[in-house]
This record gives sequence, C-alpha cells and structure tokens, in this order.
Amino acid sequence: MRPVADFAAGHIPGAVSIPLRDQFATWLGWLLPDDTPIVFVAAPGQDLAEITWQALKVGYERLAGRLDGGMAAWTADGGQQQTIELLTADRIAGRPVLDVRQRAEHTAGHIADAVHVELGDLAARTDEAPDGAVVHCGHGERAMTAASLLQRAGHHGLSVLDGGPADWAKATGRTLQESV
Repeated sequence: MRPVADFAAGHIPGAVSIPLRDQFATWLGWLLPDDTPIVFVAAPGQDLAEITWQALKVGYERLAGRLDGGMAAWTADGGQQQTIELLTADRIAGRPVLDVRQRAEHTAGHIADAVHVELGDLAARTDEAPDGAVVHCGHGERAMTAASLLQRAGHHGLSVLDGGPADWAKATGRTLQESV
C-alpha cells in the first residue's frame, strides 16, 4: 500500500503494489484472488485500520497480517528487495511503452506505438508486455501496480513513467496519438 516512489525504491520480491488511495479496494478485489493470504507492507503513518476496512469491504478476508516495521525492518533483517525505476518523460526515448489505462483513456490520446493492455486484464496477458517496457497510466499508481505484476511474472528491466502521457507530450514536444 506504500506510495509509488517508496515501492519503486525497494520492495519484497513478488510483492504487488496497490497504493493506498480511494481505488485501493477496487484494485485489490480485481487483481488478487480472495483465497490468497496477504501481508500488508505499509509506510510509516499509514492507517492499518483503513487498510483492513478497505480489504474487508470487497470481501477480502484472508488478511495474514502486516510486516512489523515495514521495509526498514525487512532490509535490516537481511531481507532481499527489488526495485523498479521511475523515469521522467524525457528519459523514455527508444524504450518500448506499455499503456495500462482503460480503453477510453488510451483512445483519447496515447504515446505512439505504445502497446495497450488494460491493468485489469494484465495478469492474464503478461506475455503481451514488451521486454524492458516503460509502463504508464495517467499518473503512475496503476502503472506501478502493472509493473509489479509483470515483475512478479518474471519480466525484467521494467520502468514506470513518473507522470502520464500528457507529461510525455510536454517533455518531448510530440503529439499524443488518438484512436478511432
């Protein structure tokens, strides 16, 4: 549930990033099987009661607990971690791009040649993600969730666009493509 930048800087291998925000319960219920026990890794100050309530309201009852002390305790105890690079829009040139926004968002304007797979469909379509992809959504939360799912499925060299396609257009001076 940690913020995108915190997850990017270091997370437990196999962890799925679903930042705690208004859509947390929706993505938890959509992306993780409700019969799989989960352990929450929270940032300092995140409300564990809120996290628990969000999970329970979508019927996710296999709450195994939380990592006491968060990532700091994990790494202090010798736990391994993985990272996912956050890239600014001016640094993605020449890299394949994966757009995980909803179809209507993609149709309204997307980075040319971006592969489009909606986040909700990604777990079943990880083979469609290009190797070494820069994953993006509108702001970065869904993109980090997607990158974590891809990393968990064995993809390497993933990055997340810090921002969205409008930031890319502004940084590059290029126009977003529209689909019919």
